[in-house]
Amino acid sequence: MARRHDIERIFQELEEIRGVLNDPTTGLGAFHQDQDQLRRKVLENVQQGTAGLREENRELRRRQERMLSDLGDTRTAVEALRREIAQAWAHTLGVPRPAAGDSRTPIALPEQRPQPLEAGTNSNETDGWREQAVPEVTLTDPADDGNDGRDAQPSTDATAAAPAESAPLASTAPEASATAMPEEPPAVPDPTPTDAERRAARRAEQRSKHLQGLLTAAAISSARLICHKHTWAFLLEQTSRHPHFRLPDHITDIEDGRIETHLSGRSLLAVLVTTREILDDDAPDLDMATWALADAIYRRTQLAVADATLTRPEGSEVTTIVLDDRPDRPGQADAA
Repeated sequence: MARRHDIERIFQELEEIRGVLNDPTTGLGAFHQDQDQLRRKVLENVQQGTAGLREENRELRRRQERMLSDLGDTRTAVEALRREIAQAWAHTLGVPRPAAGDSRTPIALPEQRPQPLEAGTNSNETDGWREQAVPEVTLTDPADDGNDGRDAQPSTDATAAAPAESAPLASTAPEASATAMPEEPPAVPDPTPTDAERRAARRAEQRSKHLQGLLTAAAISSARLICHKHTWAFLLEQTSRHPHFRLPDHITDIEDGRIETHLSGRSLLAVLVTTREILDDDAPDLDMATWALADAIYRRTQLAVADATLTRPEGSEVTTIVLDDRPDRPGQADAA
């Protein structure tokens, strides 16, 4: 009897538990509803926060695109202004300056005397006129004083009188002058190249070497650069505005304030182009220190690029640009 009573009590408790679980307000159904409501609230909060972040990201992207567009417009305007300034300077430097004339310098003009026609000739015929050589107009030197100026005047009178004296002889013998062979013009010596032509030829040669260096650098995958950190800062200031320059991933500090890094082929092209632009700049306000640094970087880069081969042989070294000139040791200097 006691055991049956215990079993019945257990069944009653189970029924109570089942009733509690089936209760819509406090049972499993209510628990599931609470879980669903909590889940919806969490999803709503996450969606609202994500939507806000997306909107902020879009706004930042729009601002970045606007800044990049403004930066491109500014760069275009600066390049156009630089070209205009360069053209203006080139035009200013290319205009020849007139030499200051001396009011005391007299110009000696030869005196031309009319040649009389022979009485028996026809004025309409062209044989009655003879070509006369016009003497050159000479400028007397203002520094020559004394007898020099007086000696020059009789010479011009003599040259002017020579055609007049030969005119009667030419009129008396028209047949002989008509059959005479014309004199050959004197041989003109070959003109020597001027300074402008030599400068143009030198510029053409430099441009050819520059283009060849660019073609070689375009095939280089990586180049090692060793220089002082201040030289590296100058190189960054000059080449960072070039569209093909890329900042290297790693920059290693070594002894004596030097750094070591690796430049890609695109960055190598940017270094060559920007330093060449500085060297070609003829502006009078160009800083000589900037010019010297650009020249050193350009020459060492060209030397390193010139040693590169068309293919990569086994055991070959990487293209290395070193800006670290040092004096020889005393023993090496004596041996040299």
